[in-house]
Parts: sequence; structure tokens; C-alpha cells
Amino acid sequence: MTRPAVGRYPFPLRVLHWLLALLLAAQFTLGFAVEYGLVQWSQALLPLHFRLGMLILALTVLRLCLRLVLPLPAADPTEAPGLHRARSWVHGLLYLLVLALPVSGHVIWVWMGADRTLFGELEVPALFAPPDDETGRALAWYVHVYGAWTLLGLVCLHGLAAMVRQRARGDGFIARRMGLGRSAPEDHAT
Repeated sequence: MTRPAVGRYPFPLRVLHWLLALLLAAQFTLGFAVEYGLVQWSQALLPLHFRLGMLILALTVLRLCLRLVLPLPAADPTEAPGLHRARSWVHGLLYLLVLALPVSGHVIWVWMGADRTLFGELEVPALFAPPDDETGRALAWYVHVYGAWTLLGLVCLHGLAAMVRQRARGDGFIARRMGLGRSAPEDHAT
């Protein structure tokens, strides 16, 4: 069954988009402070970084599930096929990294033997017992650190592409598709 196309993303997806954007900015800042800050900062910020990562993971899974069932805007028919494919790949990589970073962080966290309590009595399960060989921990660290820098680059590319598109066409693209204000009149007709 084909879902009907709409002029803008449904409200829950827009809220999750901007909430995740804010959380990812906070998470990157925390990660940078943990990695390059003073040792006493690292000890205080690392548990918050872990908890925020698990929240981002849960919200991203929720967003992906909602994308499967809610109507989405149709692709721009005037967009070149190569540009459409590139945009799809960038969005796919964004989702992949936003999912991979909390998972790799969880692996590192379990290997450290750190407290996996999120809030109150809610605890993230370990899912594995770390072996004596720390190759997996090192691999998870590389995925986590270089994945974070890659994600930052892709997020900047994503934002820049949206701004360039809006400026080139002068059609209020960002507000029309992802804004949290009132929708344009043509959105009500679809």
C-alpha cells in the first residue's frame, strides 16, 4: 500500500528531527569535552554522555518507525536523479551513524565495567561479556570517535545543502518541509 504524499513532514517527525539535532549538538559537545577536557570533567561528564547516547538511540529508532507509517513529502520531480541519490545516501549515512555511535558507545561502556543505569532503576543490559582481548574495545572506540567526526561533517553538509537549496530557489524550503510553525496553504490541500 502506497502512503499519500504530503507537503511537509508530519509534526512528530519534525519535532523528533529538531530534538535530535539539539541532542546531537549537546552530545558532540559532551564527547569533545570528555575526550579533550580535563580529567575531572571527563569523570563527571562521561555518565551523562552515555545516558544521552541511549536517549538518542531510542529517539532515532522511534523516528525510523514513524517514518515507516506516516505520510512523507514526495520527492521533488525537478531534482536531478543523481542529486536525489546523493541526498538519499547522505540521509542513510546519517541514520546509520546516529544508530552506530550509541551502539559503539555501549560496547565501550560495557568493556569499562561502568554503571549502565539510565534513570532511576532503568538499566541498559550488557548484551555481552567482554573477552580478555581488548581488540573489540579498540575497534568500538575507533568507530565511536571517527564516526562522531564523520557524523558532524555529514550534519554540516546536510544543513548547508538545505540552506543552499532554499537560497537558490527562494521558496522557504526549510520552514515549509521541516518548520514547526503553521504550514503553507498548499500543505492543507494534499
